[in-house]
Amino acid sequence: MFTASWWMRRPNRVYFAQRWLLLLGFSILIILTQGRVVDSVDSISDILIAVGVGAAATVLLGGLSLIKGLQLYLPIVATPGDWLVVGMFTYLSMGDQLIIAIAAGIVIVSGILRFGVAWGVLHTVGTILAVTIGLGISQATTDQAFSLQLIPDTIMSILPLVIGLVLIAVITSFWSNALDAANSRTNKQIKKQLAHNEALMQGMVHRAHAVSNMGAALIESRNFERVIEAAMDIGRLCVRQDLKQRVVSMVLLVDDNEELYIATARGLSHTDEKRRFKGLKGIIAETMETGNPVIAGGAMDDPELKILISFQYIQSLLCVPLRAHYDNYGVLLFGSADENAFYEELIDTLRSVGIQATLAIQNAVLFSSLMEEKERIIEIEESARKALVRDLHDVPTQTVSAVAMRLSLLPKLAERDAGQFLEEVEKIREMALRATAEIRHVMFTLRPLSLETQGLSEALRQLADKMDKTYEQRVTLDMDETAIMQLEQKQEGALFYLIEEAVNNARKYAKASSIRVRITLEGTYVTVRVIDNGVGFDMTAVGTNYENRGSFGMVNMRERAELVGGLFDLQSKPGVGTTVVVSIPVQVSVEPVKSVRPDSTPRKSFHKRLDREYSGPLSPPT
Repeated sequence: MFTASWWMRRPNRVYFAQRWLLLLGFSILIILTQGRVVDSVDSISDILIAVGVGAAATVLLGGLSLIKGLQLYLPIVATPGDWLVVGMFTYLSMGDQLIIAIAAGIVIVSGILRFGVAWGVLHTVGTILAVTIGLGISQATTDQAFSLQLIPDTIMSILPLVIGLVLIAVITSFWSNALDAANSRTNKQIKKQLAHNEALMQGMVHRAHAVSNMGAALIESRNFERVIEAAMDIGRLCVRQDLKQRVVSMVLLVDDNEELYIATARGLSHTDEKRRFKGLKGIIAETMETGNPVIAGGAMDDPELKILISFQYIQSLLCVPLRAHYDNYGVLLFGSADENAFYEELIDTLRSVGIQATLAIQNAVLFSSLMEEKERIIEIEESARKALVRDLHDVPTQTVSAVAMRLSLLPKLAERDAGQFLEEVEKIREMALRATAEIRHVMFTLRPLSLETQGLSEALRQLADKMDKTYEQRVTLDMDETAIMQLEQKQEGALFYLIEEAVNNARKYAKASSIRVRITLEGTYVTVRVIDNGVGFDMTAVGTNYENRGSFGMVNMRERAELVGGLFDLQSKPGVGTTVVVSIPVQVSVEPVKSVRPDSTPRKSFHKRLDREYSGPLSPPT
């Protein structure tokens, strides 16, 4: 700590303040201990000269310390200055060895500690020579009988002082070496700790940066495999502190059998990749049950993970849930060969990775469902277009064709029989009126304005009336107005189109003479039954590959019921007739739940509703 390099780093004002204090202290000490010389003007002058020399040396050192290029030469200037000051104060002490020992000892100690042992040896030798010279000059000027023969005696008299100064130098050298060694160890530890902390900080910055950059990619990604691969890469980057650390990680997802399979992994052996887990015990079960990250010790203590070969040497486990609300998609599992590898900040980071991965998986699932729903809607619309073409072809088109054919015969009838000509004209007029009624009925089924303005009851009454007038098909309505009051607008629209299709199927295919539509409120369900007395059919035979037969009647009715959260059921037997049952959950209230229908604001299509949530079990009423 007190080496020459320290001299260059240490603020110099402390050192210069020390020198001024030493000069002042030595001067006062000499005056107090050698009081007899105060009356001597020469002695006072000598003291002032010594102080002046020391002050001049101190000022010179201060000036050099302010110049960066000359700071390296401070020890070279300071050491001779110390020798000169010690020699002068030795001379002024008049041989007082106590004062000499204090002055020389302080200079030697400060020199070794300040400049190091190597330079301190030179500094010590010079200080001892300065003391010797100072004593010699002092004796030569004060002792009239002084001669060269007395030099050996003088040397012998100061030998104890010299030995004492040497011992001080030796002890100080050992102390300086011990301090330097301790300081070196401390510096190494500090540097090591700083390097470790810097590595941790850089790792945290890299992990945070990776999580931040990959967050958008995870959330926006619609590719399921890409999502979980990215989650694994980020998680492994977070857990692995260095290349030597063994880390095993994997994504476990729930399959249709409520089991967990390994979707992707890092550091897992091929023999473990096909493993499946029940998720009923251990860290996986606890994580999925609590919905929070869970830490555990060795994998060999886990009832489900101990079968994995790759986890034999894993000493720390962290399991992060992939959970949104009450839906468990699976877990992220990380294992490290180091004990206590997962600290609080790392857990928070991996929790963030799990949340983003969950959102991405949820988005991917929702997008997939949306695409499936889009395809279903396209099929429904295509089926509706085919049904429209079929309806127009079955009745109106044939009627118009018949009118055209009869019109082509009129010129010949006019030439042969005027009476028959008039009868044919009347028949053509009736056929044209019937075609008009049929076309209007088709238009009504496409968009019943009364449904938007007057509600489901009036729309069904008009449907029954048009069926009677257009096709002479009797449709009986048995409607509970309290039940209809519980329906929302979108539910009314879905039920109308479903009832219309069921009635139309009964008319065209079942050859029913009577069709009955019954709407009732049963508990928390509005139940619609369309009952006909037609020929019926074998449900087992018709149900086989029904969706591949090109007819979407039953499929359309089922999907329309499901789009408003309802259940669809079909019951039929040959020769007995057919019953279509639709149950829709509602919130029962005395007042109607539907809003006022302004004529200028048409309803939104129920096809735009992707999903509907409701509470309670959904089962058809009995």
